[in-house]
Amino acid sequence: MLGLNMRPLLVPACLFFAAIAPGQSVQPAAPNAVKLTKYILGVADLDKSYAFYHALGMDLQNNAATLAAKPNALNDALRGLVDVPPGTKFRNMMLKIPGAEFPIEVTEFTNMDVHAAKPRIQDPGASLLVLDVDDVDAALAAAKKTGGEVVTTGGSPVRRASGPGRVVTVKDPDGYYVELAQTMATGSGTGKVIGATFGSMVVQSSEKAAAFYRDQFGFTVKTNAWTSNFDANLGTPGAQVQTAEVTVPGTTLSWRFMEFKGVDRKPYTPRIPDPGAPAIGLQVRDIDAAIAAMKAAGGSSITQGGSVKLGSGKVGFVRDPNGLLVELAQN
Repeated sequence: MLGLNMRPLLVPACLFFAAIAPGQSVQPAAPNAVKLTKYILGVADLDKSYAFYHALGMDLQNNAATLAAKPNALNDALRGLVDVPPGTKFRNMMLKIPGAEFPIEVTEFTNMDVHAAKPRIQDPGASLLVLDVDDVDAALAAAKKTGGEVVTTGGSPVRRASGPGRVVTVKDPDGYYVELAQTMATGSGTGKVIGATFGSMVVQSSEKAAAFYRDQFGFTVKTNAWTSNFDANLGTPGAQVQTAEVTVPGTTLSWRFMEFKGVDRKPYTPRIPDPGAPAIGLQVRDIDAAIAAMKAAGGSSITQGGSVKLGSGKVGFVRDPNGLLVELAQN
C-alpha cells in the first residue's frame, strides 16, 4: 500500500451491466488492467498478524527489520493517498505466500481513530482468502494457537465440496476469513501453506461486480451456478452462494466475487485504516481513465487529487461501485 512496498495500479469502469450466464466465459476488448498485484489487509497489530500468518508458513518478503521498525508519521503525499489526518503513523509488511503468485501486504495505522470492521462472512464487504495447506488439521491447530477462531459448522474440518481432501474456515486476529484447504486425501503433518487463491470479496451482486470489471477493465469473466455446497465450511446453514471470477487476459490470477442468498446480510464499508478492511492491488495502463470510470459507475476516489506520484508512477485509492477498496497503480 505505502512506501517502498507499494505497487501502483489502474482500473477502468462501467456504466451498464450485461447479464452473464453461469459457466459462461466472456472475452473483452483490450484491457486497461495489467495485472492483480497483491491482497491488502488492514490490521490493528502488525505483530499479532505476523504471528498468525507466520505460523502457517509465511515469511516476510522484504526483511526482518520490518517488524522491529517503529511506526512512522506519514508525509503529506502519503496522507493524501489514504486520506488520513496529520500525525497518523504507519507501518507495513509484505508476506510471501509459498506457491502463490501474489503477496499479502499487511498495514497498520496508529495515532488516529480507527474502527474495527467485523462483518459476518455473508455480509457485502467481507473477504475470504483461500490458503492451500499440506495438512489441514496441523494448520488449524497453528491458527488457533495464534488467535484464529473457527467459523466452520462443528468447529472442525469438513469434506471439500468437490474432490478429495478437507477444508476449514477460520477468522484471523482481525476478523478476516481464511479458508485452510487440504486438497490431497491425507496430510503430511506440517500444516504449512503450499499455495493460495487470490482474495474473494463478498458483494451484493456477483454478476454486476464481475460485469463492471469486464466492461471497464477488460477482465475475462466466468460465473458459476448457485450452490449450497459451501454452507458447512462457511458456517452459513441454509445459505446459497454464487461466485463470479474475473481474470486479466494474459495472466492466471482470478479475483472472485461472492454473493449469498437465503441468509441475512448487512453491507460493510470500512475505511482504508480500519482493522478488518480488505483491499486489492490492481495495476492499470491509464489511472486517470480508471478513476473516471469508477466514479462514473457510482464509485468514489479516496486519494486527494485522485492520485499521487510515487517514483516513476502514480498511485490512487478508490472505492469501486461495489464498495470495495482498490489500490490503483500506473507504472
